[in-house]
Amino acid sequence: MKAGGPIALPGMGPRANPPRMIVLSFLGIILAGTIVLILPLSTVQPGCMNPIDALFTAASATCVTGLIVVDTGTFFSPFGKAVILILIQIGGLGLMTMSTFFLVLLGKRLSLRERLVLEDTMGNVRIRGLKGLLRMVVMTTLLLETAGAAILTWRFHLFHGMELKEALVKGVFHSVSGFCNAGFSLFSDNLMAFGEDWWVTGTVSGLIFLGGIGFLVLFNLINIRFWKRDRTRRGRLRLHSRLALLMSLYLFLGMFVPLLLGEWDNTLSGMPVSEKFSRTVLQALTPRTAGFNTVPVDELRPFNLWITLFMMFVGASPGGTGGGIKTVTFVVLAAAVYALVAQKKEVVIFRRTIPQKVVLESLGIAVIGVMVIFIGCAALLLTEFPNQTVVSSAGHATDLLFETVSAFGTVGLSVGLTPHLTALGKLIVASIIFLGRVGPLAVVLMIGRVAATPGGKIKYPEEMVVVG
Repeated sequence: MKAGGPIALPGMGPRANPPRMIVLSFLGIILAGTIVLILPLSTVQPGCMNPIDALFTAASATCVTGLIVVDTGTFFSPFGKAVILILIQIGGLGLMTMSTFFLVLLGKRLSLRERLVLEDTMGNVRIRGLKGLLRMVVMTTLLLETAGAAILTWRFHLFHGMELKEALVKGVFHSVSGFCNAGFSLFSDNLMAFGEDWWVTGTVSGLIFLGGIGFLVLFNLINIRFWKRDRTRRGRLRLHSRLALLMSLYLFLGMFVPLLLGEWDNTLSGMPVSEKFSRTVLQALTPRTAGFNTVPVDELRPFNLWITLFMMFVGASPGGTGGGIKTVTFVVLAAAVYALVAQKKEVVIFRRTIPQKVVLESLGIAVIGVMVIFIGCAALLLTEFPNQTVVSSAGHATDLLFETVSAFGTVGLSVGLTPHLTALGKLIVASIIFLGRVGPLAVVLMIGRVAATPGGKIKYPEEMVVVG
C-alpha cells in the first residue's frame, strides 16, 4: 500500500478506502453522540443542550480530546455522563477496532477490507498475527482500565471521603478517560484537588503513558520472553518500539524538568516537596494528549507554555489513543534533517534504514499538521479576537494558538478560552479536533487515493528548481 496511491489488491474495488471508512466511522459516532446529548435526559437542567455545544462535546469525547464548553460533572445527568464515557471508549479504541474485535470473537474471518481498515487504524499496514494483536488490544485495555478504576475508587472512597457509589463512578470514569488520553474529568477543577495524592496522580499518569505509547509497542513488549538467553527464541524490541519508548522518555524529561524548576515558586509555591513532584509528574505527562491538569495552566510561566505547545504538537505514539503528529514521526523527521545536513543518501536510525515512503509520510503529516494549526488559528483570530474578554498573561494570539494546538493534538489543555468561544469558533475548534484525531495522513489518503489506472505509471521529465 503506497501513501497517496491506489489499493491494487484482489477483491478490493475502487470504493474500498480504509481511511475514508475510518473518517466516516468517527463522523457517524460524533453525529450519534450529538443527537443523544441534545436529549433532555442527558442534562441536569430542564430543556435540551445547545446543539453546537452538544456537537463540540461529542467531537471532543469521541476524538478523546477533553476540551469542554460546559462543566462535565455538574451539567450532565448520569445518563449524559455515561454517553460521554461510551464515546471516549469508542474513540480511544477506535470504532473499527471494536467492531472487528467482536467479529473475531464470533469466529468470523476478517475480510481484506476489514483487515486494511484495522491496520490503518493501528498505524501500521503490515501487522503479523492480527487477530492476536486485536484480542490483546481490547483485553489489555479492559484489564488496565479495571485496575486503574479499582485503585482510584479505593482512594476516592477511603481517603477523600466519597460515598462508595460516587467513588466507583468517578473511579471508572477517570480510569477510562486516562487510558484513552481523553482528559475529561467529573471534577470542576479537573484533578487539582488530588495533586498531593501520589496514588491518584501515579495511577492516572500510568494510564496516560500506557494508552499513549501505542498498542504495537505493548504487543511487542508482551511477546518478548526476557527470561530466555537464546536471542532467537526470546524475541527482540523492534525499532518502532525503541523509538516510541525512548522518545516518550525524552519528552517526559523535557517537560518535567522545566515545569518543576520553572513553577517551583510560581504555581507550585508553598507546597511540600513531595506534592510538587506529584503534581509535576502528571502535568509533565498530560501534554502528550491527555488533558488532565494538576496546576492552573493559564498561570504557567510563558516558557513552560511554549514547551507545552511543542509537546502537544508531537503528541503520543502511533497506534495509541492520543493525537499529535506522533513521536515516531518526529524522530523520522529529525533523522531526515540530519541525513540532509550530513549529506547522507539514506535516513538511518539505530543502524536501520528508514524507507523513503515512511520519510515522505512523516513529512506530509507534519506539514499538514502545521497547516491545520495555522489556518485554524487564523480563523479563530478572525472570529474570536473582537469578542474575547478572558485572556491569560500571554495575550490573545498566544491563547488562541494554545487552544488550536491543544485541539489538533487532541490534548484538552486550555488557558480558559474554550467556554467563551463564539458558535462559529466552537465549530472551528471541533473541526480541528476531528482532523487531529483521524490524522492528517488519513485525510490526504481519503482525498487522494483512487483506483489504479494506466496513467498512474507515466513519468514526466525532471527539471531543477531552487529552494531554500
